[in-house]
Amino acid sequence: MFKKLSILLFGFTFLVSTHVFAGGGEEELTQKLIKRVEELEKKVNGLNEKLSIYEKTPPVNIPEEMIQKKVDDLLVKREAKEGGLVKALKDINLSGFIDTSYTYNFGGPDSRINIARVFDTEANNFNLQAAELVFEKLPPDTGGLGFRTDLFFGQDAEVITPTGSTRDQFDLQQAYISLKPPLSFNFPIGSWEWIKIGKFVTMHGAEVIESKDNWNFTRSLLFGYAIPFTHTGIRAGYKFFDGLSGYLGINNGWDNVKDNNKSKSVEGALAWKASDKLSFNLAGMYGPEQTSNDHSQRGLIDFLATYKPFDKWTFMLNADYAHEQDALSRGKNGDWSGVAAYAKYDVNSWMSLVNRTEFFSDRQGLRVVSGTMQDLWETTFTLELRPYKDLITRLEYRHDGSSSKIFTDNQKSADNQDTIGLEAIYLF
Repeated sequence: MFKKLSILLFGFTFLVSTHVFAGGGEEELTQKLIKRVEELEKKVNGLNEKLSIYEKTPPVNIPEEMIQKKVDDLLVKREAKEGGLVKALKDINLSGFIDTSYTYNFGGPDSRINIARVFDTEANNFNLQAAELVFEKLPPDTGGLGFRTDLFFGQDAEVITPTGSTRDQFDLQQAYISLKPPLSFNFPIGSWEWIKIGKFVTMHGAEVIESKDNWNFTRSLLFGYAIPFTHTGIRAGYKFFDGLSGYLGINNGWDNVKDNNKSKSVEGALAWKASDKLSFNLAGMYGPEQTSNDHSQRGLIDFLATYKPFDKWTFMLNADYAHEQDALSRGKNGDWSGVAAYAKYDVNSWMSLVNRTEFFSDRQGLRVVSGTMQDLWETTFTLELRPYKDLITRLEYRHDGSSSKIFTDNQKSADNQDTIGLEAIYLF
């Protein structure tokens, strides 16, 4: 390129010289042009020299290891500048929900209380059922530590507050350390999947505390009166083979952060996935639950079956039986039991129809209304709409019945109760 430029300059000089000889009267202009050409020639020569030096210089090859080390050093400096808290927060998952409702009681009780209900106890009232924040760091798949903390606020928090704690609209529902063993840690049969140490929700029952994970707005009689809500202790999960798993734990008992006696309770379960459509879960718990009484044992058996014969249909069957020594008085035992059946039909991706029908026996008056011996039953019909991925809405009708007149209808005792509920849940 520079050689071509030199030729052009030479030609230009030749033409100028010719023009000068031809014109004769433009000598001054010619001298200026010649001077300018000489300057351009010097610049071209300088560029040629630089080009020759560049062509003689060999390329510099930087090893990839050196580049990677430089990048790692920069990342370390950036991490140190941001601080340990920022780094820790990057590994923590944050989720939660807000649950609001309105419940209308056709009986118009003066107490404004819905009898034999778990969370929806306020009649003819707008309610903030719950607001929850969950912080969770899962253990690495290769093995290691993690944790989970559930901060639970609202009306529902008062119900699940452990025995002996202050009942207000806050509960530390879960707070535990989770451990996943390394892949090299194996048993002859199966594998140890996880271990939890701290406070965690119960594994019994078909329903859970968070309404967003249930099929209905109201909770079942079995969820509220047959089983516990939470435990504090240690729990380990084990996988025997594909389709069969279980867990075993030791804790302070039913809904106790601080044990009310000197003995512990044990819990365990087996879960069998018979097929993609059918699964079973059998759980149990045993230990003393009475205050300052280490000898009177309480036993619980919980059974759950789930069947999904078609894409749009899902069925559940839940049964519970509990027996407690000296529940009524010394030498007089007590028990309670119940069964609940669920049917869910998914009309489409954003609409579902649900029915729950159940029976609960409390014939010694130990669980629902203290001292009132009764059998209870209820049926619930729920329309669930999910107009957005982060919004669940429900319209629900429920009818309760009892063998005793524990309800109120127009200021008179009644053996039944009818309510309509509206619920909206925002997920994040």
